[in-house]
Amino acid sequence: MEASKPVIGKPFGHMPQSGVISKQEPNSDDQNRQEPKPDDQKRTFRNYHFVIALLGSCAVVVWIIMFSLGMLIDSTIHRASLGVNFTLSDFIITVLTFTPTNIAILCLVSSFTGGCASLLVISKAQKILGSDKQDKKTDSHIYMSENPFTSMLRGVLVFFAFLAGVFVTGSTAFSSPTAQAYTQAAGVVSMLAFIVGYDPSLFKSLISIADKVKGGGS
Repeated sequence: MEASKPVIGKPFGHMPQSGVISKQEPNSDDQNRQEPKPDDQKRTFRNYHFVIALLGSCAVVVWIIMFSLGMLIDSTIHRASLGVNFTLSDFIITVLTFTPTNIAILCLVSSFTGGCASLLVISKAQKILGSDKQDKKTDSHIYMSENPFTSMLRGVLVFFAFLAGVFVTGSTAFSSPTAQAYTQAAGVVSMLAFIVGYDPSLFKSLISIADKVKGGGS
């Protein structure tokens, strides 16, 4: 009786008979996935602009609310009640309406708004002009291209300058602030914070213009 021959299967990783490994051509779907379409880029750019514009608009609304609270509500009663009995509601109202903390929030919100505005301007300019990301950027370009939350942190510097000015001048803006004094302080500080958030290098331009005007007048 003839012995049955063992069945030998194909070994793992069987090579083709030609002995040549054919390269797998890239699929057209993979190419489309790797290279975004112009429509997708435009949609992404619009969504990005919409998010930044929405954040900036919300910051403007917050600024109006904070300015109204500091202008209309007197924090003296709430600060006095905190000394007798601490409550969370009085603490929150005091933080939002007391002049130093209110102006500190205004500085942060104003610088954040300036950061959103500068980012919208520079991103739109880059899209229209088609500037390369590898091009050498100026200081102004770097400041305007940064994250708005980074711009917001520079608003703290404006608040420190405000505190230093109050200390040097011996102003009574904290002890007995008037509506006029608060309006002036909030307006000036918010303007400076917005400029710092938008592009700090603008101060350099303003100083150079002032020097030219001063030199021409002398």
